[in-house]
Amino acid sequence: MTFRKIETHELPDIQSTGHLYEHEETGAQVLHLENDDKNKAFTIGFKTPPYNDNGITHILEHSVLNGSKKYPSKEPFVELIKGSLNTFVNAMTFSDKTIYPVASTNHKDFKHLMGVYLDAVFQPLFIENPQILAQEGWHYHLENADDELIYKGVVYNEMKGAFGSPERLLHHQIKSQLYPNSIYRHESGGDPAAIPSLTQDEFIDFHKTYYHPSNSFTILYGDLDIDTAFKDMEEYFEGKGKLEENNDVSFEVKQPETKDIEATYSITAGDDATDKDFLAIGWHVGLPEDTLDSFGLQVLEEILFGNNQSPLQKALLDAEIGGDISGGANEIGYPTAFFVSAKYSNSDKMTKFKDVVKDTLTTLVKDGIDKNLIDAALNKITFNTKEAAISEDNPRGVLYGIYALSTWLYGNAPYAKLEFSKYLDELAKLAHDGYFEKLIEEKLLNNDFRVDLTLKAEPGLNDKTEEETHANLQDFKAGLSDDEIADIVNRTQTLMERQNAPDRPEDLAKIPTLKREDLNTDVEDYPLETSRFFDNTDFYHAEQFTGGIDYIRLYFDIRDFESEDYQILGYLSNLLAKLGTEKYDIATLQTELDTHTGGIHADVSVFEDQSGELHPYFVLAGKALENSVDRLIELMKEIITSTQFDETSEIYKLTQRFISNFEGKINYQSHLIAVNRALSQVKPMAKLEELASGIDQFNFMKDKRDALKEDKAEELSKQFSDTLKRLTNKERLNVLYVGEGERSKVVKEKLQDVFSNLASEPLVDTANIKAGKVQNEAHVAAQDVNYVGQGADAKGTLPYNGPANVLTSAIRFDYLWNEVRVKGGAYGSLYTHQLNGSFALGSYRDPNISKTLNVYKNLPEYVKNVNISEEELNKYIIGTMSPLERPKSAVSKGLEALSRLKTGRTAADIVQLKEEILATKAEDLNAFSSDIEKVLDNATTVVIGNKAQIDKEKDLFDEVYKLY
Repeated sequence: MTFRKIETHELPDIQSTGHLYEHEETGAQVLHLENDDKNKAFTIGFKTPPYNDNGITHILEHSVLNGSKKYPSKEPFVELIKGSLNTFVNAMTFSDKTIYPVASTNHKDFKHLMGVYLDAVFQPLFIENPQILAQEGWHYHLENADDELIYKGVVYNEMKGAFGSPERLLHHQIKSQLYPNSIYRHESGGDPAAIPSLTQDEFIDFHKTYYHPSNSFTILYGDLDIDTAFKDMEEYFEGKGKLEENNDVSFEVKQPETKDIEATYSITAGDDATDKDFLAIGWHVGLPEDTLDSFGLQVLEEILFGNNQSPLQKALLDAEIGGDISGGANEIGYPTAFFVSAKYSNSDKMTKFKDVVKDTLTTLVKDGIDKNLIDAALNKITFNTKEAAISEDNPRGVLYGIYALSTWLYGNAPYAKLEFSKYLDELAKLAHDGYFEKLIEEKLLNNDFRVDLTLKAEPGLNDKTEEETHANLQDFKAGLSDDEIADIVNRTQTLMERQNAPDRPEDLAKIPTLKREDLNTDVEDYPLETSRFFDNTDFYHAEQFTGGIDYIRLYFDIRDFESEDYQILGYLSNLLAKLGTEKYDIATLQTELDTHTGGIHADVSVFEDQSGELHPYFVLAGKALENSVDRLIELMKEIITSTQFDETSEIYKLTQRFISNFEGKINYQSHLIAVNRALSQVKPMAKLEELASGIDQFNFMKDKRDALKEDKAEELSKQFSDTLKRLTNKERLNVLYVGEGERSKVVKEKLQDVFSNLASEPLVDTANIKAGKVQNEAHVAAQDVNYVGQGADAKGTLPYNGPANVLTSAIRFDYLWNEVRVKGGAYGSLYTHQLNGSFALGSYRDPNISKTLNVYKNLPEYVKNVNISEEELNKYIIGTMSPLERPKSAVSKGLEALSRLKTGRTAADIVQLKEEILATKAEDLNAFSSDIEKVLDNATTVVIGNKAQIDKEKDLFDEVYKLY
C-alpha cells in the first residue's frame, strides 16, 4: 500500500469520517472525507509562496490548464467542461497556495475530471511552450511593425480590472505593510506593473520547485472509490522522490517599522475626490494553531460589525467618520489579521477615526458586552454553519477542502474548521467569563502589531498610469532595431496562429468524455402542494428534508404596481428588517433576528410565463429552526406591517451602504450589470429588475441620499409608509413554505392567525409594463478595462429548444472563449439564451470595446459555418446536460417548484428538452444562423468601462453616462 493511513477522525458536524493518509515515498498527505454524498469532490493544492508581485502563482494556475503531456490540446480545461457533467470545475490562487478543485455526481465523470487535473498540474505543456505564458500571462503585442506596442495577456487584463477595486487595494496595502518580512507583502494575483517582468525560466523553475507531490495536499470527498483514486494519484506520485525542503511559509511576526501608511487609488478623471477616501486599521491577531480564537474572532466580527446597530459600526457611523463601515477577521494565510475600515471618508478624519475605535473598544471591555448581543452573534454563526452543512448549492467537498487547508497547510491537523460545533459550544460557555472582552483587550486594544492606512482618492490616476505605461512601451519600441521589432511581430503573429489553429483531432480524442448512453432524461419532479391561504390567495408547500429548518417566503402580489413604483419597491426591500418597528427599536430588532432566526430579508421577484405575462411579487423571506418558527412569523409580521421610516439618519446610513455594495458589484460583476441593463431596453421583465436592483436603482438611491443629506426626507418617508400600507393586503399575500410534510399545517395555521387582521382591498387592473428606452449606452467607471454587453429579445425569432441549448455551449466554449478571451485578452465572456427570449452577450475585464462588438456581430457567420465532428458534438451535448443535472439544496428545490408553476414549465417540458438535446445533430446548429442574425439586428449595447477608451469610441453610443 503506497498510501498509509495515519489516523481516522469522526466529523459529525459535516456527517463525515476523516481519514488522513500519507504517501510513503513522497510524504504527500491525503485527506479522505468519507460520506454518502453523491456530489464527489477532488481538490489538489500546493504551497505556492510568491517572491514578488509578478503574479507567477496566478499565471501558473491559468497555464497548467493549457495542455499537458497526456492531454496535449490547447485547452483541455475547456474541452473537459464541454463534455462533462461536472458540478464544479475551477482553479484558485490564494496568497500562499493554489488549489485545483473539481466535483461531479457521476462516478465515470469524476474519474475523468480527476485524471485530467492530475496530468495538468504535474505534466503541463508550458514547460516546452512559452506561448502559453505569453497568452495567459503577458506578452509584447505588435501585429505589424508600424503599430503601437502594447501588453496583452489574460491575467494582465484580469488584474487591471481587479486593481480598479479600492477595497482590494486597501486589503493588499494592509497585508503587505502588516507583514513586510513575509511572502504576504506580495500580490499573488499579480500587479499589472510587475507582471511584464516574469520570464519563462522563472516560470519553469517555480513549477519544478512547488508542483511536486511532496508539496501537495489532496482532499477526496464523498461517495467515491478510494482505492481507484489512490491508483490514479500513484501514477503521478511514484518515482518522484521526496523534496528535501518543507517549503515552510511560516515566519516570525514582527511589529511593522512604519505604522502610518498613505496610498492612493483611482477615481474617474474630473471627479470630485471629496468624501471618497478610505481609512483603515489592521491588526495581526492570530496564527493557524489559534483555533478557538479563530472562531472567537468570527463571532467578535459579528458583534462589532454585524449591522448598523453593532457597537463599533454604530459608533463610527454616528461620529460621521465614514458613510460605510466594515471590518472583521481575515485569514490571509499563515497569519490572520483583523481590519476595520471606513469608506466615504476624508484623510483629515484619521485621528478621530482611531480615537473612536479605541474609545468604543475600551468601553466594551470596561462595561462588558451586552450578553444578548453575544448570544445573538453566536446563534447567527451557528445557524449559518449548520445550514451550510446541508446545502448543495455549492459543492460541500470543495468548501470543506478549503476549510481543511486553512490549518493543514501550516502543519496543523486538517479538522479544526470542520468541527465548528465543538468550538462554538465552548465559546458560548466562555462568553460568560468575559472571553470576548479579553479578546478585544488582547487582540486589538493592547496589540502593537498594527498599521493605520489612509487610502486617498486620486482623480485620473489609472489613466495617468496607463498613459505612462503606453509611453514607456513606445519609447522601448523606439530603441529597438528593425530586427528586434521584426522578432516581436513574428512572435505576435506566431502566437495568433496558434490561437487560430484548431486542435489536432487526435489530441482532442485523448481527452476523456462521457458518452450519450451515460446520460438520461430523468427529471426530478419537485413536489408543490397548493391550497387556499386567504379567500383569493394561495399557500404553497414544497415538502423537502431541511435538517430542522423552516423556510417561509411571503409573496405579495404587485401586478397592479406601475413601472415607476419599482424604484421605491427596490429601495424598500433593502431597508426592511434593518429599521425599527412599532414594537422594537433598531438595535433590539437586530438582536431578536439574530437570536431567533437565520435572517429575514426582502426582494422583488418577477416571473414571466410562456405567454409573456409577468407575475411580479414583493417578497419577504425568513428562515428559522423549527422550535423558533412562531417567533420567525411574528417578526416577519412586525417588519412588513410596522416598520417605521422616521429615523432619517439611519435611512441615510443604510443608503450609503447600499450604494457602496453596488459599487463593489461594479468592480466584480459589471458584465452582468451591463447585460441586464441592455436587456431592460427590450424586455419588460428585465426593466422591472433594472428599476428594482440595477443601475436605475443605483441612481435612484444616489438621488435619495442627496435628499436625505439635505433633510428633505419627509416625502421619502411617506412614500415608504404608503407603499408598505399598500402591500399589506390580504388580497396580495401568498405563501411558500419549504419544510417537512407534517409541519405544513402548523405553519399555515400560524401564518393565517398572525396575518388575519390585514386589510382586504381588491386589486386594481394589472399594470401595463413596458421595456425601457432603446439606446446604445456607455457608463464610465474608474476601470482600466471594459465590460461589453448586448441584449435582445429572441422570443418568436430564435427557438428555445434542445439544439439551441447545445448551440449555447458551442458559442460559449468555442467561439466566445477563443475570440474574446484567448485572442482578445479579456478575462471572460458570457452568452445566454433563456426560455423567455432573453438573449445576451457579454465580456469581463476586457481591454477592447469595438473589437468585442465585432465578435458579437460575426456570431451568425460562425453559426452558419460551424462544422463540428460527431465527437465534438457529443461533448457539447454532455456539457449542455450538465447544468440540468446539478444537485440543489432543499430550499432551492422549493423555489424551483414555485418557478415552474408560475412560468408554466413542467418536469415533462424539461424531459422533452433533454430528449431534444440528446437528439441534436450537427446540422441543426447551422440552421440557427439567420435567426441569430435577426435577433442581433435588434440588440442594444451597454458598455461599462474605461473613460479614455469610451471617449475614443464614443460614436458607438447614443448616450455616455458617468456611473459614479
